[in-house]
Amino acid sequence: METAIAYNQLMTYNKKYSYVQSGGQVVFNNHWAWIVVFQSLNKRNFAIVKYFNGSYSVIEV
Repeated sequence: METAIAYNQLMTYNKKYSYVQSGGQVVFNNHWAWIVVFQSLNKRNFAIVKYFNGSYSVIEV
């Protein structure tokens, strides 16, 4: 469920690279905060979606 929500947030972000939902992996989840990492299609870049305190943040690395 976190992966789908994070992917939707990623699609609303002004992203530089292309991502697919199946490329997402939950790396931290304690049920009130979580972090999902997506690998881009070029296999060199990543997008990190963080949920905490009711807000989302997206970072591309």
